[in-house]
Amino acid sequence: MKKARLATATVLTAVLTGGVIADAGAAPTSLMEGVYTAEQAETGRELFEANCTTCHNADYYKTVLQTWRGQPLMYLFEQVMSAMPADKPGALMDSEYEDVFAYVLKLVGFPEGETRLQYAGGAMADIAIQPAP
Repeated sequence: MKKARLATATVLTAVLTGGVIADAGAAPTSLMEGVYTAEQAETGRELFEANCTTCHNADYYKTVLQTWRGQPLMYLFEQVMSAMPADKPGALMDSEYEDVFAYVLKLVGFPEGETRLQYAGGAMADIAIQPAP
C-alpha cells in the first residue's frame, strides 16, 4: 500500500513539475511580455522606412492598436498582409511583414523580448492587441 502511494506521489510530482517547466518556456501572450526580438525590429525598421513611412507614423499605429484592442494580433497582421503596402498589397514575404510588425511594436513603445514574432504556427492568435503604452 505504501509503495502504491509513493508511486502515485512520484508520478504526480513529475507531472506537476513538467507542467511548470513547460509553462516557463511558453510563448508570450501579451504585447507587454516582449513578443519580438531587437534584431527583428531593426530589420523591420529598414523595411518600414522603405514601404510604410510615406503613409504611416507612430501616432497612426497607436490609433490602430486602440481600434483593434482585444482582438488577436493575427487578425491585424492578416489585414496588413492583404492590404499593405497600399501601392503593392501582399508584396512582402511573411517574415518581412513580421519584421515590420516588430518595428511598429517597438516604435509605439512595447518592449522587446527573446521570442521572434512569427505568424506561422498561430502564436499571434494568442496575443491580444492592447493600446500602446
